[in-house]
Amino acid sequence: MKRYSVRPATPKDIEAVYELIAKQKTIDFGNAMMSLEDLRKLWETIDLDTDTLTAFAEGELAGYAELLDGDSPFIYLANRNNVDLGFQLLKLLEQKAAIRATGRIQLATQISEKNQSLIQLFASNGYESNLSFLIMELMLNEPPPLPQWAEGIQVRTFVPGSDEQATYQTDEEAAHDKGYHNPLSYEGWVKRMGMNRETFDSTIWFLACDESETVGVALNVLGKVPDTVWVDHLSVRRAWRNKGIGKALLLHSFGEFYKRGIQIVKLSVDSKSLTNAPRLYESVGMQTTQQYHIYKKDLQM
Repeated sequence: MKRYSVRPATPKDIEAVYELIAKQKTIDFGNAMMSLEDLRKLWETIDLDTDTLTAFAEGELAGYAELLDGDSPFIYLANRNNVDLGFQLLKLLEQKAAIRATGRIQLATQISEKNQSLIQLFASNGYESNLSFLIMELMLNEPPPLPQWAEGIQVRTFVPGSDEQATYQTDEEAAHDKGYHNPLSYEGWVKRMGMNRETFDSTIWFLACDESETVGVALNVLGKVPDTVWVDHLSVRRAWRNKGIGKALLLHSFGEFYKRGIQIVKLSVDSKSLTNAPRLYESVGMQTTQQYHIYKKDLQM
């Protein structure tokens, strides 16, 4: 059995850690989903001594683990089947979470359906999954159909400095029908939507309006992979549902993406959506390409 040297990550480890993360995410999700610079920025916001672990064997990085926001454990293994090392890293992360907790704490992570070793690791250590997401995709090889808008509904682009509160309220109201949604304050929503990031692009946020009232939103974000965009949030307020507004917002978004030369549209959706969202996305030609699960565990302190 290999012997591992386990210690917190240091800045000099960043390239090896990034290579490990990128390799695992590429296998699990089709691409690295982050850049080396993204990892560097993340490390600037966390305490490497308390939030990270590296495991080396014979000078080679065998594993990396991080505890994000104090309650989100993530594990990356050079050998996907090395469950012994995975178990060791997971227990150390849980100890870190326990040290900073003052009462009950719920740990949560996400794992690709393709990574059965991690699924088994977390499941065998008391983590349960009642929530799964589909990653759906559409190739924009030709102009999409024109949207059909319900009577009285018009679409326009988000206006910074004017539409923030209306967009927040619409998005949050619609999110109440997600069985897993945790209400966000305005400040929390701004952070979640990345509105303070340099990469934020308000020109691909679209609002469906009934006169001056915002009734639906399509909040899109450019992907890290070139020519890719994500439909981050598609939300229609309950009183305006079943009017085709969600589908029209999607098709309007697709049309704008196509004009920009964007080739791939992606989104993540609850596989058991209470509003049957996967069926809507299938109706505009999107297909499921990946699946991942949310695993949670309560720690009683």
